[in-house]
Amino acid sequence: MAAVSAARLRPGARVLNAWCGTGAFAIPAAEQVGPLGVIDAVDMAEPLLERGRAKAALLGLANVRFLRGDVLDWPAPRGGYDTVVCALDGPLVSDAAAATERLLRLIRPGGRMTVTAWARDAFVPLTEVAQAALAPERPGAVDAPPPGDPLRPLGTPQALRHWLAARSLSFIDVQYVPLVVPCDPELLRPLADVVFGGLLDGLPTAAATRVRRRFSDRLLAEGRDVIDASVLVGTGTVPRVTLPRRPRGARPLTTAGRPAGPVPQFG
Repeated sequence: MAAVSAARLRPGARVLNAWCGTGAFAIPAAEQVGPLGVIDAVDMAEPLLERGRAKAALLGLANVRFLRGDVLDWPAPRGGYDTVVCALDGPLVSDAAAATERLLRLIRPGGRMTVTAWARDAFVPLTEVAQAALAPERPGAVDAPPPGDPLRPLGTPQALRHWLAARSLSFIDVQYVPLVVPCDPELLRPLADVVFGGLLDGLPTAAATRVRRRFSDRLLAEGRDVIDASVLVGTGTVPRVTLPRRPRGARPLTTAGRPAGPVPQFG
């Protein structure tokens, strides 16, 4: 997985995988950090976490913990995480900038953040298909703006690089990862959730299921072989906290363990 490679995880690292899903990142990351490392894989969806736990148990990975919780309220371990990894285009990320600023506070100075976002041209042909699938349940959907990705302006390497720099990260690297997904019904189910975003919110479960089925059926009927699902992977380093340098020739603050000058008296 490109995000695992880009994160450059070291053995023994402490890693937070925000909005982890079923563990597409967390599982290979746990293998990379080794038994002395820890992967906290956090999500709000218990069914996804259960699948992640089952994968980890099957592989005998005891160093990855699939935990239910709100990532934006998640506490940092003592000393902070070495790395935080998140998908900026996840369905629970309504404000990517605010979410990133919150997650940055969980990283130790000198630690790294890795983010993923869909490339600008990913899924572009699918918006009309999504609207047509939604229309029988929500007739106004055809006239509404197409299912949009609020991060679409970040869909180029240059734009994502500037965005990460605005978060005060340094040593920034952005990779474009071309990816195509076969038009397979099993793969189209999770893809539908990506394309629809929040447009299925509030629909009864049966109605949402019908929408996803119509979406998959129409794509298959159109004879598409593959779908563009290319992503960008961006990484950056949190600045280290450094003390100001003492000017040359300045007197030290202490001498032989005693203050160099009089101790101020208060009260």
